[in-house]
Amino acid sequence: YYMRLRLERARELLRQTNMPILDVAIATGFTSHSYFAQSYRLQFGRPPSEERRTTY
Repeated sequence: YYMRLRLERARELLRQTNMPILDVAIATGFTSHSYFAQSYRLQFGRPPSEERRTTY
């Protein structure tokens, strides 16, 4: 449950800010960029970098 909340918050930050992806990962409680990217892909079906590209 908490993981989903953290990833939803990360998705909001990726869509609404220009924060680097690593900073988004840290801001949402992830200590590893690769674990963040893997978790994000499992939850949303695409990597965080793609989320950022489709937003702007």
